[in-house]
Amino acid sequence: MFFHKFIARQLGHPSGIFSSLIALFLNRTNTDINQATVELLDIKSGDRVLEIGFGGGAAMEQMTRLVENGLVAGIDISDSMVKRAKNKFVKSISQGKVQIKKGDASQIPYQRGYFDKVCAVNTIFFWPEPVKCLKEMHRILKASGLIVLSVDAKEDIEELPLTRYGFVLYSDNELRNLLNEAGFVDIRVERRKGKSSTSVLLIATKG
Repeated sequence: MFFHKFIARQLGHPSGIFSSLIALFLNRTNTDINQATVELLDIKSGDRVLEIGFGGGAAMEQMTRLVENGLVAGIDISDSMVKRAKNKFVKSISQGKVQIKKGDASQIPYQRGYFDKVCAVNTIFFWPEPVKCLKEMHRILKASGLIVLSVDAKEDIEELPLTRYGFVLYSDNELRNLLNEAGFVDIRVERRKGKSSTSVLLIATKG
C-alpha cells in the first residue's frame, strides 16, 4: 500500500531524487496518448500552444518540431519537472521558441486570449477543481481556440492499485460535461487503442 501511495503522489507532483525516474516513466507510458494529442492539436507553424502539466516533456518536444515562428509553452506544478524542462529545452528557450513556467492549472500565468491551442495529458485526475482549471484554459485561449483533453480510459486504469490514492477518474461523458460547464463547444470524443490502454481524447473549441 505504501509503495502504490508513494508512486501515486509522485505522479501527481514529482519531487526529489525520484523525479527523473518519474519523468522517464511518464514519457514511456504516455507515448501513444502524447502522439495522438499532438496530432489532434493540428499545430501550424505560427501557433501558440500551451501544455498543462508537461511532466517529462515528450509531448512538448513533438510540438516544438512543428512550430517555426510560434511558441510552445508549458506549465507544471513540480519544481523538479520545471528545472528538468528548462535544461531539456535550453536552446529553444534561448531562441524564444519555448517557454517553461511553474504554474497551477487553476491559475495559469498567461493573459486572456494568448494561445491558439491548449492541451493536458493525464493530469485532470489530480485537479481539485477541474471546472475551475478548464475555465482557466478557456480564458487563455483565443476566440475559437482549440483544447485537447486526454486521459487513459477509466475502465483501463480504475483497477490499478495506485489510482486509489489521489486520483479522480472520469468517464467519457463526465469529461464532456466538465468541458461544457467550462464554456467549451463542439465537443467530440475520440478513443484510440494503444499498446497498454485506450486513450480517450476530447477535442473542443472555445465558445
